[in-house]
Amino acid sequence: MPELIIKYADRPADKFHLSRLRTTIGRSARSDICIPDAFASRLHAEIRQEGDSYWLQDLGSANGTRYNGTQVTMPLPLISGGEIQIGETTIIFNDGRALQAQNSTLIADNTEALNPAMTIAFNRTKNSTAEMLASQAVNSRSELLALISKVGVTLLSSTSLDETLKQVANLVFEAVPADRCVVMLRDETVESGMRIAVARVRGQEEPPTEVRISRTVMDEVIKNGKSVLTSDAQHDPKFASQTMALLGIRSVLAVPLSVTEEEVFGLIYADSPTYEATFTEEHLNILTTLASVASIRVENARLLEERFERERMEHELKLATEIQQRFQPSSMPACDGYEFQGISFSCYEIGGDYYDFIHRHDGKIFIALGDVSGKGTAAALLMSSLHAAIHAQVAAKSTLEETVNSVNQYLANNTPANRFVTLFIAELDITKGTLRYINAGHNPPLVGRMDGTVEKLDSGGFPLGIIPMAEYEVGELLLNPGEALVVYSDGVSEANNLKGDEYGMERLANVIKTNLNRSASGLRDKVESSLSEFTQTAPAGDDITLVIVKRK
Repeated sequence: MPELIIKYADRPADKFHLSRLRTTIGRSARSDICIPDAFASRLHAEIRQEGDSYWLQDLGSANGTRYNGTQVTMPLPLISGGEIQIGETTIIFNDGRALQAQNSTLIADNTEALNPAMTIAFNRTKNSTAEMLASQAVNSRSELLALISKVGVTLLSSTSLDETLKQVANLVFEAVPADRCVVMLRDETVESGMRIAVARVRGQEEPPTEVRISRTVMDEVIKNGKSVLTSDAQHDPKFASQTMALLGIRSVLAVPLSVTEEEVFGLIYADSPTYEATFTEEHLNILTTLASVASIRVENARLLEERFERERMEHELKLATEIQQRFQPSSMPACDGYEFQGISFSCYEIGGDYYDFIHRHDGKIFIALGDVSGKGTAAALLMSSLHAAIHAQVAAKSTLEETVNSVNQYLANNTPANRFVTLFIAELDITKGTLRYINAGHNPPLVGRMDGTVEKLDSGGFPLGIIPMAEYEVGELLLNPGEALVVYSDGVSEANNLKGDEYGMERLANVIKTNLNRSASGLRDKVESSLSEFTQTAPAGDDITLVIVKRK
């Protein structure tokens, strides 16, 4: 895997694996790579993956970024061994090929170091334990060894949890004269806390349509960790119940599945109808032996499936994160007389904030920042719909008003009633400096004026996706030279510190007022710095997104 080797002036080097589509570098703790370098900006540079290659881009830093001694003024491709210089910090890019070869050698060495004899001895130890346990309960040692051998060989070939459980049920029918076998596992998502994993009837391929098990038997095994044997369940005062009578059950066997005495994760249940078979203590000992051997294999299969499911979800989440990051602008617009900056930090792996700079057919630029209700995967899916809907309207050459009306109609018709989107979208005429905008329920953006005032932009209407035919008011302003538009999500204004206090618009307005002479990137860094100083170590409660337009 490609990596960065970060060399510091005062301490040993660090390594950082490039596993994300976009990796930010800077002095801010919110950066993916935080470097404690006084000459680095808080959000200094970014490395972006494009296919199999990686590109370096400066994020408008105060002191600049150098790559192999050359100032970075536009995105540059990284080559293995290339040197990135940020302040006094040197960062080496390694494409991972040499590292991959090294890992392959290590894996081969580890494989050769494995001792198969030790593995076999470990299994024999397990079997010996089961053998010792069973030999005390079964008179025929040959029968015991045959059972253990069959259980071990059969379960060794099982590859999945489902297949393992089916094999366990088959072995139960071979070991005891049961008419029905049920294997249950713990599952906190169901009301009873137990789910039926396998249910089989002797001689039938299809599972039974209805399965009833005495709750008293289940509690005795699961809660108390005890095995149950009754040769006449209908007249046993402890287990007699309406369920037993309805099903005509006479003999019952139930043993726990566990790898430790403290935690029972399931049970094996077997029963027979009236007058057909009677279970004995020997049958209980045989089933207990089978369960003790099978428990390890069942638990391993269960944990393995949980691991595969977790890895699958992590992989899906990583793909979703990459897709969402591709929705963000890969570079800021280049327009004479203007500076543009945008940055977004998700409080989860994926978020619901959206920002964009879109060139229109008439030379104007759309500037947008949207905030989807909720967080996580659901918000990210709705955000992707918002992104697609706005770009579709731009491709259709729709006006600002038509874009907002169409997107609102689309979201209202295709999203749940409890989901909505707040959106600020503006159309900048770069020749005149005029800005036409609509604020659809979003936090009022702020405009820092040269006279020292800060103006709020409230014109708009309801959030998108609530009222299909809602009307939206269009506002207009002139962005004079030296002035800046700052659009933000509520993750900024509503950020809390350790005491529970909110950052608030007043603090944000004060940062804009006192730093209006800075560049767009400098103003962005000051806002981020002020926010970090306020929140300190308090966790982010929402996505944080900033968009800044500065007229030079």
